[in-house]
Amino acid sequence: MNYFIFIKDKLANPIAISSLLLLTMVISYCVIMAEAHWQWKLPVICIGIFSWFVFRNSIKHPIIWLTLLTLLIIDLYYNYFRVANHHFMLVLVVIAVISYNYHQRSAILIKNIQLLLVVVIVTSVVQKLISPQFISGDFYYYMMNRGFLFKYFMDILPQSTEISNANAEMLSSLKTSDPNLGQTVIFKDIIPNLGLVSHVFAWTTIAMELLVATALLLKPKSNWTHLMLGLMIFGILCTRIETGFMGLLAICGLMLSKNRYLKWIYVTIISACILLVATRIGLH
Repeated sequence: MNYFIFIKDKLANPIAISSLLLLTMVISYCVIMAEAHWQWKLPVICIGIFSWFVFRNSIKHPIIWLTLLTLLIIDLYYNYFRVANHHFMLVLVVIAVISYNYHQRSAILIKNIQLLLVVVIVTSVVQKLISPQFISGDFYYYMMNRGFLFKYFMDILPQSTEISNANAEMLSSLKTSDPNLGQTVIFKDIIPNLGLVSHVFAWTTIAMELLVATALLLKPKSNWTHLMLGLMIFGILCTRIETGFMGLLAICGLMLSKNRYLKWIYVTIISACILLVATRIGLH
């Protein structure tokens, strides 16, 4: 109960609660990534902890944030082509929060978050539009038949799980076969007319993201904008549990929203995503 009272009080200042949730998410993410390049991260962590204990009352620099940013940059430097897409966004959001600690102008932070959110979603739309495999529906067709999408809803149709497992076995056998034989496999659809469904779903995804990006650019504080953003986040989580990315989008939405009920929705989504990230469920 005290937790919800604390959140209710913090909701009056969305930047404060967003920063707190972002801090929790970044720490969870850094813990998961801690083993990679630990020889560089360990000194950074030690220096950060020492600086916080010794200098936290004498300097105004956000020591914890700077330490976490350094850890993120280390992963970005060594795994530039392999880190998750939202790692880049995470770095930029953290930089925006750190800069806010210096200039203390909420309008600048909100504008930075708004533009970052728009750029990220528009980039996603462009990436999909220039991908023939996506706009044709082939990407969704493959992912659905492999059981990678709507994975946690397949129990409703047990035969779908059996078919996706059979498709996976066929593909695995194909990978181990002699490529000179020119063998192929034909997936069995997990549901009827999956090709058409995949094609429609692909263009629906593009239209939804474009609509949300436009709304965020023109009406970033509108309740309808945040309802669409929340619906998009929820839809992606149902399709594929992109916990890290969706939690980050929800944090950005929380910073922009002015409606108390929408803030609660965002906090619920973020809390669930952080919990899933911490337990390594879904894609962190």
